[in-house]
Amino acid sequence: MTELSNRVHLFAHPSAREDLDRFFTDVLSLPPASSVAAPGLDLPILIYQFENGASLSVQFGEDALGAEEARRGAWLELVADDADRLKEKVLRAGLRRLEHLGGEHFYFQAPGGQVMRIVSPDQL
Repeated sequence: MTELSNRVHLFAHPSAREDLDRFFTDVLSLPPASSVAAPGLDLPILIYQFENGASLSVQFGEDALGAEEARRGAWLELVADDADRLKEKVLRAGLRRLEHLGGEHFYFQAPGGQVMRIVSPDQL
């Protein structure tokens, strides 16, 4: 059997660090990140924990993809009990909404370029 785990690792440019941290803590309301210093890295890896036990880590480096290039990478899906409220928070935070395949789903670009979709539990 092969399954997808609940851990995600992203790469982002150091210039996106503060905006990404605010996004995860203020917009998504996650607890403050834990950090791990890794040999050879200028900045620690930030790790965010979700309520369902999933984690997302972000490694910062000058060689990370730019926002437009990251937009063409893997897209993530966020499940929110109050999806409409989260969508409003994302828009109030000034994050870029993306239209994809007719625009019936809510996609946006997080700081650093990663694309995410917001769904409610009944959409799974």
